[in-house]
Amino acid sequence: MTKETVNEAALHMLESLRQANQAVAESVVAAQERNVKFAQNMFTNGAEALKSHTESTQAMLQTLEKQTQKQQELFQNLVQEMGQEARTELEQQMKQQQDNFHKLVHQFEQQTQKQQEAFQKWMQASMNLFQPPKS
Repeated sequence: MTKETVNEAALHMLESLRQANQAVAESVVAAQERNVKFAQNMFTNGAEALKSHTESTQAMLQTLEKQTQKQQELFQNLVQEMGQEARTELEQQMKQQQDNFHKLVHQFEQQTQKQQEAFQKWMQASMNLFQPPKS
């Protein structure tokens, strides 16, 4: 083999290696882009679901509060027509019902907060999976 043939073979081999490295690099970049899009979609969909859940919960709580107010008005009208002993007992029961309702709303708010925190932790962990390792 002549020196020129050896040089040409070496150049051909180097060009093949460069093309292979370029293909690998392009593949890694494309995979990273897909991972970022996937993570963004997961975050967006999760955030939209959480927002929808929060809005539904707030609407439900407002409806419950309005119904409770209507019931209180009806009970107050009824109490005015009752005797003192029955009125006192009914007022105590209504007070207990209000307290229970407020406890339920508070528990519901706490549960919603825990769900939001869990979702945020999950999203952060998911995003960490898609970050390239630090050199």
